[in-house]
Amino acid sequence: MATDSVDRIIQAWAERDPRVDASPLEVAGRLLLCAAHLERAIVAALEPYGLSFGDFDVLNTLRRRGDREGTKPRDLAHSSLITSGAMTSRLDRLERAGLIERKPDPGDRRGVLVRLTEQGERLAEESLGAVIAADQDFLEPLSGRQRDSTASALKQLLLRAEPR
Repeated sequence: MATDSVDRIIQAWAERDPRVDASPLEVAGRLLLCAAHLERAIVAALEPYGLSFGDFDVLNTLRRRGDREGTKPRDLAHSSLITSGAMTSRLDRLERAGLIERKPDPGDRRGVLVRLTEQGERLAEESLGAVIAADQDFLEPLSGRQRDSTASALKQLLLRAEPR
């Protein structure tokens, strides 16, 4: 049977200190390592588009939300995978690149709304295809049933860990 780096770590602990129960690494260690490998694959898939993962996330969050008038930056941060602290500089960069535009919020004199430009919409769509292809390639060793089972188990972990 093939062994991976987690098997080797668990075996090393068994030899070094048999009292250490390293069995949680069977799942937790593999989750962390898989996430790192998948993130590298996604970053590589985005490279031809000149996008970081965070830029991709903002563009496709705007696209997914589909707010015709635009989205408040605060709402955008809540809907995306990045922190609100990183949002302003990211929006500045995306605006300079012509991918988004900011307009005054008619409902809040101090606020702005963010929306994709036509160029941003096209880039969001194209880059999403590349990311989904990278995801598919990463998951290729799993059967449909294994994917369903893995998705269900991971959902249970997220339901417990995510804020309500």
